[in-house]
Amino acid sequence: MAFQNLNDVQFSADQVVIAISHSDFGGGHIGIGFHTAKAGAKIMHLAWHHRLEMQEIPDFSRKSCWAADVLVIPPLASKQLVAFIRAVATKCPKISYGINFLAARGSFQANASYKPPKGSDGLTCATFVIEVLRAGKVNLINGDTWMPTPQNVSWGNNVCALLEKWADAEHVDAVKRNINGLRIRPFEVAGAAQLGYKKWPVDFQGTQQPASDAENQLPQICPPPSPI
Repeated sequence: MAFQNLNDVQFSADQVVIAISHSDFGGGHIGIGFHTAKAGAKIMHLAWHHRLEMQEIPDFSRKSCWAADVLVIPPLASKQLVAFIRAVATKCPKISYGINFLAARGSFQANASYKPPKGSDGLTCATFVIEVLRAGKVNLINGDTWMPTPQNVSWGNNVCALLEKWADAEHVDAVKRNINGLRIRPFEVAGAAQLGYKKWPVDFQGTQQPASDAENQLPQICPPPSPI
């Protein structure tokens, strides 16, 4: 399977798509595409701190471009996952932006309520997708195998600098304490999804090549935005 423009992806009401786009930090962005019960297809993504957004599909605005592919899982599992995603979308929880993905495991309850575990500072766009899928019985990655990188330390510092404009000092301090180089990148989630359910959960090393492939495909489908 390969990514294509989200507007061109054909998927049924019982299927989910994984969609990636460009981000201000240059590390990519990710969301989940699904059919609502009555309002058509949507892409759900954690845009930022307390900003869970729903975007219509198709969307031909110049500011919006996503590369996407169908998440291929058994039909019954896919149907159940869609039902869970719809429930999350209906609740539209207020989610803090945070980077400690290990503490965030189990953020969504069986009834689709968002209840961050003790020690969680919130979610990123990538861990939002991971946790929604996990609660929907789809476990893409083995987070215990993730490795820190200097680039992810820089990313964490950039996140905190921007959070200072949007979140209270207590939250920013909590996120700062969790900067350790560990990060699940959007392209790693997208890459793991491409490998197929028989290979899930994927370890860190196993995601790197498909993540690189996803990152390389994105600008071919969605031209990078012009610098501000």
